[in-house]
Amino acid sequence: MPSLTDIQVQIKTTIEEYESLKNISSHISEIDEQLSNAYVFVKNMDGQLDKELKDIEELERVGVKSLFYKTLGSKEEQVEKERQEYLELSLKYKEKKKEIELMEFERKVLTKKINDLKGLETKLELLKKSRKNEIMNSNDISMRNELLQVLHRMDVNVRLTKEIDEAVLEGKKSTHILVSILNYLKKAKDWGQWDMYSKDRMAKYNKQMAIDRAMKLLPSAQHQLNLFVRELRDLGEDDLFNNIGNIHFERMGDSFFDNLISDWIVQQRIKGTYSSVESSLVNVRRIVTSLNEEKRKTAENFKKLSEQKESMLTS
Repeated sequence: MPSLTDIQVQIKTTIEEYESLKNISSHISEIDEQLSNAYVFVKNMDGQLDKELKDIEELERVGVKSLFYKTLGSKEEQVEKERQEYLELSLKYKEKKKEIELMEFERKVLTKKINDLKGLETKLELLKKSRKNEIMNSNDISMRNELLQVLHRMDVNVRLTKEIDEAVLEGKKSTHILVSILNYLKKAKDWGQWDMYSKDRMAKYNKQMAIDRAMKLLPSAQHQLNLFVRELRDLGEDDLFNNIGNIHFERMGDSFFDNLISDWIVQQRIKGTYSSVESSLVNVRRIVTSLNEEKRKTAENFKKLSEQKESMLTS
């Protein structure tokens, strides 16, 4: 077995020190919780002690012939009983205060060690950088190439994650605008039927407004889908966006709204557009789900590569 270099020895020693201190944070958290409960306990006992003291003072002022005396016994007995309760409570109070004092001292000591822990983390990172340079400049071509490959794959994972995030963002924006269009088209789907059998002008107006708002959103939807497709192309996922398709919705003139024969044509166009938008929405959501799954796999792969890199630099 080849002897360790000076940097490897320092790394080994630093890791051992780090491992001995890494549980301190969780220990401090436990102490903080215990202290929090102890502070509440002491605060409540403060109130109880004040009450007990007032009870004793009140008893000492009570006359022998009072109703209190007749009901509960002699004044001296009651005063002694209250004093005993006060003493018992006072002892518990002092005990808890001492416990708090010890926990606060322990927390102070551990907090100082936490600062040592942070220093060890910094030292270890610097040592790993030195070890990385040492490997790169060594005569061990096999180890050098292995490290280079791991570092390259980690960089690829970082870039891929960034590109997936960008694609998912555009996908979510596309989903939002497509859902808005569908909501308007749902209101307008029965427009032709309403106007052939109803003379309700307000209903007709509302349907026309819904169609108009849907039409105004369609160019924005197409633009947003194009941005989404562009991000997918950056990822090289051509097979993912083949089924997104384009949305087309011919602008309807005012004459359509006044012609009963054209009402049926408009109705068919609304249904066709609704189907097209709905299909695009399903595809976008499917692709976003696939992207999120790919991001999860990328994160897992990055973690494995990081562990492999750590093993190479710290062994």
